[in-house]
Amino acid sequence: MSANYVALGDSYAAGVGAGAPTGLCWRSSAGYPVLVAGTLGVRLAYHACLGADIRHVREHQLGALGPSTELVTLTVGGNDIGFVPVLIACAEPAWMRDSDPVIDAALVTLRERLPGLLADLHDEVRAAAAQARRLVAGYPRLFGAHDCHLATFFSDHELRRLNAAADELDAVVARAAEAAGAEFVDVAARFAGHDVCAADPWINGPSPIVVNSFHPDRDGHDAYAEGVLGTLGVTAERLRALDADIEPGPCVPGPAPTFALPDLTSERSLAGAAAHGLDVMEVAALGHRLNIAGVTGFPDEDASARLHELDAQVCRRTGRP
Repeated sequence: MSANYVALGDSYAAGVGAGAPTGLCWRSSAGYPVLVAGTLGVRLAYHACLGADIRHVREHQLGALGPSTELVTLTVGGNDIGFVPVLIACAEPAWMRDSDPVIDAALVTLRERLPGLLADLHDEVRAAAAQARRLVAGYPRLFGAHDCHLATFFSDHELRRLNAAADELDAVVARAAEAAGAEFVDVAARFAGHDVCAADPWINGPSPIVVNSFHPDRDGHDAYAEGVLGTLGVTAERLRALDADIEPGPCVPGPAPTFALPDLTSERSLAGAAAHGLDVMEVAALGHRLNIAGVTGFPDEDASARLHELDAQVCRRTGRP
């Protein structure tokens, strides 16, 4: 039996961060497509996958689309502009890398290449499922005003740039959807006040399960599902995931990398520390302490505070905001 509903896209559409994964695509039974399918009582072809970019969607995820498809949801675009490498660069201290050029390169791709890539994908989806209602869910802002995690070094300047990039990404995705006759589901407002450092976060911060880092948790996927259902005109007293009839798609992970914490004991870190006049032995020892804290689960606030002090020193010396 063919599926009424086909879910396409990247890790946000695959439910990464929301619960136990299945297979190499890390699809979760708590992902928003499962919640939508269970609540609507429709059969779901769950094709979204970890690491997917637009090319991956076109090559590996469109097989379930057809004349009987009634609903398509899509979340994609973040990996095409290299959002994970940007996060990795921004999480590193100032002696390891200047993140501004990395962000600038992502914005060039966002503005110059992404609109065309999205337009081509929408054309292909529309041709394969001409009768389907097509919904495109965007992305939330990940951050509030400040970084709260001991092992990351996001500056306030970087957080402002990352949030502005997320807003611009949503705007590009929304315009492409509208131009293709699809409906945009804006989730950003739903996530307001629920960033990674909020009192009630709906987005995972740096996680021991690194794949989950900076992805929506169960509450976040509930918010996604409610946004999709609201766009469909459906109000549910509760979201029903267990009732979903799921047909898994191909299990071919996409090419995008996963987030990684900065390795402060690496050769690159220590070379950068030396170049900026820091005590290399101190940086190595403090980095080792943070590594132990990450393994044991016991935070080392003193080591983190000193490393952040060194980061601030380098920023002052180099004039970085």
